Amino acid sequence: MGLAENILMGDVKSAARLISLIEEGETEGYRELQHLLPHVGGAHVIGITGPAGSGKSTAAGKIAVRFASQRRKVGIIAIDPTSMRGRGALLGDRVRMKEAEKADGIFIRSMAHRGYPGGVARAATGATHVLEGLGKDLVIIESVGAGQTDTTLFLLADTVITLITPDYGDEIQLMKAGLFEIGDIIVINKSDRPGAEDAWQELSHRFGRTARQGHQGHQGWVVPVLLTRADTDTGMDALVDAVNAHWKFLKESGLWKKQKQEKARSFTELLLKEELWKRFLERRRTSSHFRQIMALVEDGRKDPYTAVDELLQDVQDIMDTVPPAEKKSRQKQTTGRGKGKGTGIGKDKGEGKGRGKGK
Repeated sequence: MGLAENILMGDVKSAARLISLIEEGETEGYRELQHLLPHVGGAHVIGITGPAGSGKSTAAGKIAVRFASQRRKVGIIAIDPTSMRGRGALLGDRVRMKEAEKADGIFIRSMAHRGYPGGVARAATGATHVLEGLGKDLVIIESVGAGQTDTTLFLLADTVITLITPDYGDEIQLMKAGLFEIGDIIVINKSDRPGAEDAWQELSHRFGRTARQGHQGHQGWVVPVLLTRADTDTGMDALVDAVNAHWKFLKESGLWKKQKQEKARSFTELLLKEELWKRFLERRRTSSHFRQIMALVEDGRKDPYTAVDELLQDVQDIMDTVPPAEKKSRQKQTTGRGKGKGTGIGKDKGEGKGRGKGK
């Protein structure tokens, strides 16, 4: 029996194993994940973002316990900073989730950020599917707290909570950062600190009085601005109520499915971009052509724009290099096209011949 089948039967060890395979980019992990897809996609995914030190881990643990008490089946994906030595997660978030760890039915998985842009781990979306397959109907993703780049979380979550502290600093900078822009709920945590009330009034005036235009051009959701102190449970019930209200809004308005589709497409395009960049560097960073161009840039004899344009000529070589299994699949498709199936047959063949002559 495969990992996917075991997960659908509730095997926690298989879930942990599959998440590890996805993190490592193993083909086996992607193959097993494909078997899970018909059984997932309906869970409420909650993202928690905010600057480092705003209390994301504590808040995530507290609301997880509350949702579990409402008979929700909860999973947590805690994105941790990456160890510079072992490239693994530093596991700092787990320290502040002791209550959630002790609660029945809450699955917590720490995941190394590994430098992936947007404050989340590359494997986070796959891990979400695994937790759904395990039976979780509510998944919380806590970002690493990447600050100004922490917007990829928006593509993974149905509801995004932006967590700040009263001394959040220059409001304009945070607006530019996108932390407020992606938030469906804004939380001022550590509300016992000076300035909490002033911050609440200022942000309520900006976000809470009128309905704003949503991320995908939709109207109707009024962004709540809440005061909390997660370490003492203050305001946690109101936060859970706001999360439930947003989920209800998405469902009843009919926006949830469309938003899910749009975000899935955008995240896939983001993954494609990152994978192309990764493969390019792996193949070309040590090449003499790459080193020569970079040396010219460093010496000021070539501008960066021209350098990039010249290096992009190497991308075609990367696109021509595919794994054996994928190459075999493409050969089958080519055979099918050769029999007259599909459209644009001549164009595909012509392009293939052109690349062959160019080598």
